[in-house]
Amino acid sequence: MDVLTIEFILMAIVQFSMLLFFATYVLDLYWSKKQFLIILFVIFLPTFIITPFFGPISILYYLSVLAIMIYRETKVVMNILHVFMALIFLVIGDNISNILTFRLFNGIGNEYLSLISYFFFFIVFGLIFAFCYKKIVKYLISRLVFYNFVSYISVFLGIATVIFMYINIMAIDHDNFYESVQKNLAMFLIYFLLLSISLFVVLYLAFKQYKIKQREQEMKNFESYVASIEQINQDMRKFKHDYINILSTLRTFIDDKNYEGLHTYFYDHILEANHHEQLNQQAMMMLNNLKINSLKGLVTTKILQAQSHHVPFYIEIVEEVTDIDVDPVLLNRMVGILLDNAIEAARGVENGEVRMAFIRMDEIVLLVVSNTFDKKISIKVHEIYQEGFSTKGENRGLGLANLRQITNDLHNVNLNTKISPPYFIQEVEFQKE
Repeated sequence: MDVLTIEFILMAIVQFSMLLFFATYVLDLYWSKKQFLIILFVIFLPTFIITPFFGPISILYYLSVLAIMIYRETKVVMNILHVFMALIFLVIGDNISNILTFRLFNGIGNEYLSLISYFFFFIVFGLIFAFCYKKIVKYLISRLVFYNFVSYISVFLGIATVIFMYINIMAIDHDNFYESVQKNLAMFLIYFLLLSISLFVVLYLAFKQYKIKQREQEMKNFESYVASIEQINQDMRKFKHDYINILSTLRTFIDDKNYEGLHTYFYDHILEANHHEQLNQQAMMMLNNLKINSLKGLVTTKILQAQSHHVPFYIEIVEEVTDIDVDPVLLNRMVGILLDNAIEAARGVENGEVRMAFIRMDEIVLLVVSNTFDKKISIKVHEIYQEGFSTKGENRGLGLANLRQITNDLHNVNLNTKISPPYFIQEVEFQKE
């Protein structure tokens, strides 16, 4: 086996492995044995076979299949960009490694030493770039909301960059290899700078739009909270107004000495109404421990919504909850989806109820929402998050699919679903960053 063949095999193994490592490390992926076999036989080997025929452009097959596999695993469009960015950084690292190897070992004439030094520089730069890029990605994810159009634009820019880079790679003059590499590196860096500026502009505009939506959501939640308070005041006035009528009714039973009717009326009507009133009062008192105003307004609205449908709503917040480390808009969306689904499911069954609890555990806030459901309906956990799935009819079922998408995008939020008839239980764990 000649030197060129050995160099080609080693180069392919190192570069393909570094590309897989970069994407896996940045996205915190964990591959099963089955997935590793798929990567080996569907991605590695075919790319290795077609490389002698198509040259460097064959890496695009590797990249495309890996991006599809990661998207199917995570269901996040933005992760496709990270795969292409991995290649962009590794190409830059490849160029730098070639230049350093040429400058340090050009006069020695030892091809094996040059190859080993190239691999060393390439791996070191790959590790450094992966570490820095992951830090940047985590910083952005924790502070920005990536809407779909931002993800699509970013992926498009990443793909365009890779195509531009490989057009230049294919045009390299192999007779003046290192001079061409230096020129390509300069062009890559300039183009990468332009890409970074473009992405910054897109993210900045998205952030501005997000801020506007956040203010609109805060105003909407505040209006809901005010409407909830007005409803409570109206209920109190109604109760005071009805109080005299209730006493008058009791007086009629007493004057007529209709003690059996009094017994029935008192226990079946007055105590039942008082029980529901106590439930609502207890729920409202528990909300005093929820110190997040926008979320408090949302939950208050949902309690009144449940009350209007005659669905008992139990809430438990033993310790004060002052902060949840999630964007307020996303937090309200998640809680709104959970409560809307719980109330609607509880309405469909006899003696349906909704229970909600916030539990503080060191650096974690656990939200638990449970509701009774119709035991005649067969529910499977792996199906409920599929877009369009619903037990309520056609054109429904987007809520839980959106909830899963939101929690997948947030690395400090975990969603767990349990079915313990007659209760359907959703647990959302919010970790402190």
